[in-house]
Amino acid sequence: MRNDSASMWQIADESVRRLQQAGSVEVIKKADAGTPDAPGLTDAPGVVQNLRLSTTLRGEPLELLQSQVYLGMEDVKDPSKRVVIELVLTAKPSQLGQVIEDFKEFIRTVRPADESPA
Repeated sequence: MRNDSASMWQIADESVRRLQQAGSVEVIKKADAGTPDAPGLTDAPGVVQNLRLSTTLRGEPLELLQSQVYLGMEDVKDPSKRVVIELVLTAKPSQLGQVIEDFKEFIRTVRPADESPA
């Protein structure tokens, strides 16, 4: 839940700063993502950013690729309330091709819950 006016781009930047605490981070790509046809989604409706992470594991260098998707959903009854959903896939470069399509398919399934009568 966010109660500030940070854009999805600013929230994605926050993630880069957090990750830099563990090692080197390179932003490979950052762009608006999705379409506004899902009710409740805001900010275009989201941002995708792809990162290259360089860190160490047990003293050995490790390179990882990360795809992050940020979606904003506002309360249809109270637009001042907003939730930011962060979806992340992290993989070794050699593994990315095996999992990226499943990740994209998963992202396409994310929607606000339908209101059902109580």
